[in-house]
Amino acid sequence: MLLAVALASAAFAASAQEPPLQIYTVKNELVNWRGDGLRDAEGGTVLAPAGLLTALGNGGFLARRDGAYWLYDARGARIAGPYDDLEAVDPALDALIVGVGGSPVLGGDGGLIDGRGRELMAPIYKGFGYLPGTGLFSFEQARRWGLADARGQVLVKPTLDGVADAPGAVLVGDAGQQGLMDRAGRYVVPLSERPVSSINDGASKATGYFAVCDSEGSVCHGVDGAGRPILGGRSFSSAMFHADLARWVIAEAPEAAPAVQDDGTVAIGIPASQRWILADERGRTLASFDCDYLYRIGGLFRAARAKDEGGDCVWGLVDRDGKWRVPARYDSIEAIGNAWGVNADIPAAKADEYAVGIDGEDRERRFGVLAADGSEILPPRYAQIYYRYPEFGLYLVRQGEKIGLVDRQGVWRLEPTYSETAPNASLPMPYLMLSERDDDGDGPQRDRYAIIDLRTGKPMFAGDYEYLGVEYDFRWGKLGLPWEEFAVVVAKRGDKYGALDLQGRVVVPFEYDNLQGMDTWGRLRPTRKERDLPLVSGLGPQRSARLHETLSRRLREEPAPHASPAMPYAGRYLPVDYRSAGQVRAALASGRLSRGFAPMLLLDEDTAIIDLDMIVDKKRPDFDFLEYYCPRDDGFDLLLPQSALSEEACADPGAPKLEFRASASASAGPDQAWDCGNCAAKGLPARWVRTDPAADATLP
Repeated sequence: MLLAVALASAAFAASAQEPPLQIYTVKNELVNWRGDGLRDAEGGTVLAPAGLLTALGNGGFLARRDGAYWLYDARGARIAGPYDDLEAVDPALDALIVGVGGSPVLGGDGGLIDGRGRELMAPIYKGFGYLPGTGLFSFEQARRWGLADARGQVLVKPTLDGVADAPGAVLVGDAGQQGLMDRAGRYVVPLSERPVSSINDGASKATGYFAVCDSEGSVCHGVDGAGRPILGGRSFSSAMFHADLARWVIAEAPEAAPAVQDDGTVAIGIPASQRWILADERGRTLASFDCDYLYRIGGLFRAARAKDEGGDCVWGLVDRDGKWRVPARYDSIEAIGNAWGVNADIPAAKADEYAVGIDGEDRERRFGVLAADGSEILPPRYAQIYYRYPEFGLYLVRQGEKIGLVDRQGVWRLEPTYSETAPNASLPMPYLMLSERDDDGDGPQRDRYAIIDLRTGKPMFAGDYEYLGVEYDFRWGKLGLPWEEFAVVVAKRGDKYGALDLQGRVVVPFEYDNLQGMDTWGRLRPTRKERDLPLVSGLGPQRSARLHETLSRRLREEPAPHASPAMPYAGRYLPVDYRSAGQVRAALASGRLSRGFAPMLLLDEDTAIIDLDMIVDKKRPDFDFLEYYCPRDDGFDLLLPQSALSEEACADPGAPKLEFRASASASAGPDQAWDCGNCAAKGLPARWVRTDPAADATLP
C-alpha cells in the first residue's frame, strides 16, 4: 500500500515537472474558421485543433468544440463535460459559470463548478453572473437577488431587488433603497433612501469610487469600496476622476442663497453660481472656475472665465495642475478628431489639437487650430473645422459655403470648391470622396462627385459624374489584392450607369439604368427598363483572372478547416480525375480546363467556397464565391445559386442542389471518395475525393 502511494506521488510529481502544454491556433481566413489545439514542448499534437480553448488558472483548459463545452486537465485529457454553456470569468478564480439550457444570462439555469468539474453551486439559478473586480457572483431566485463567492458559499441570501457590479464593491437595491456592499457581503453604506452610484471617468468607466447623495441627488459625498470617505469629506453635486492624470473634476454642491423679490420678501432656495474645482487625488483644490463648467478634452482641461458682466464665458485650456496652457480668450474650444481610416498608431494621430472659435463683429464665428502647447497652427478664419488627416498634415475645413483641404501652413491643398463630403465617403487612406451640388435655381438639382487623392489634392480622374460609389469586397483584402488596383467605381453619367477603375478607365460601358449588388467575383447586376440582366464584371478580364488565380492558390496554401463531430464534412474536395499535376496539365491541353488549377470545394461548418470557374462546360452552374450546403446523415447537399434561403432550401426536397454522398465503391487510397449523383447533368465531375480527411476514422 505504501509502495502504491509512493509510486502515485512520484508520478504526480513527475507530471507537475513536465513543461506545460501550449495552445496553438490554426486559421483559415477565407471561411473565417479557427481551431485551437494543444501541443507539447517538442511540438507534438496532444489535442487536434477544433473550436476554442481557454487556459485556466489551475493549469487545465476550457474547450468549446464538438457543439458543447468541455474541461481538460493540464495534460490534455478530457475530464468533464459536455456542458450547454461554460464561462471562465476571471483567471484568478478557480470557478466557472455553468449553464443548463444555454447561457444563464439568456434564459438558461446557472451555477458554479471548479476547473476539475466539481460542482460548487447547483445550476438552478436564473440570471447567474459574475461581478467583475469583486470576486463575487450574483444569482436570482424567485425574482430576488443574492451573492455568492468563488467557493459557492452564499454570502447574501436572495432577498435583494437588484445588484450591480463596480470595482471592489457591489451596488445593491432593496425596496426602493440603495446601499453598498464589500466583497464579503457586508454593508459599507447601509440601505437608505439616499441614491448611491458609481463615480466614473471621462470614458464612463467605473473608478472604484462612489457617490452617496441626498434624496434630491444634489449634494453628495464620496466613498471608496470600503465605505471610507474620499476627497477630504468635501461635498459635491457631481465628480469625475481621471485616473491616468490623478485628477478630480468636481462641481461643488450648490449653496442656497437668499434673493429679494419685487415685493421685498426673501425667496429661499435659489442656488448661487456653481464653482468647478480641479483637485488632486486627495481632493485638494488646485484651481477653481466660476464660469460654465470644466471638463477634459485630450490631455488638458477646458476651463472658462467670465467674458463680461452679461454672464458670457470665454474658454481656454489648463493643464493637470490648473495652470493656463491656453489663455481663456476663445468663444469655443473642442478637440479635433481624426478622419475615418486614419492609422491610430502613428504618433501624429495621437497628438492633441484643438479647434478654437472666435466671434467676429459680424456675429459670425470663425475657427482655427491650436496645438496642445497653445501655439497657433491655423488662425481663426474658417467657417468650420471638420477633422484632420495627421499623416498628411491636412484639415478638412469650410470656407464660406464650400469645403476644401488646407495644410498646416494655411495653404490650400484642395481649393474650397465642393459642397460636402459624399454620403458614401468612407474610403481608405489616402482617398476622400466629395460632392458638389448644382443648385443655382435654373434647373433640377444635380450632384457632381469626385474622388480626391489627399497626397496631391487633385481628383483621381476627370469626368462629370452625378454619382460615384466605390465597391471592394473585404475578402479581396484577405487575398492580398490591393484596394487601389481592385476597387470598382460604380458611376452615373447623364442618366446611365457604368463602372470605372480608379484611373477612370471605363470597365462597364454606360448603358444601364442601374448597376448594383457586386458579388465577391466582382460581378454587378445591371438593370434596363426595370429588368434584371445577366451579371457583368466590374473588374474586367485581367483583374478577374488575377482574382481567380489568387483564390485558387490560397485555397491550396491555407490550412483546411478540420473535420470534427460538429462539422464532419469540413475539408478540401477535388474531382477524382484531377488529383495530380499531370492530370490537370492534360485537361488544360485538351481544353477541358481553362487554367492550370484543379476544381476545388472547401467546406467549413455550413458554407463552401466554390472554385469551379476553370471547368469549360456551358452547363456549369454560375456559383458565387461562397454558397451554403446542407449536412445530411450520409453526405451533404451543395445548394445551387437559384435556391431559396438556406434554411428553407435544406428542408425542401425539391430545392435545386448537388447531392454528394459517401462512395459505396472501394476507397480511393488514403483519400475519401464521394459520388455526386447529379453533377454530370450540370457539367461537373461526378466523383470526388476529400484530400483532408478527418483525423477520426469513424467520421464520414
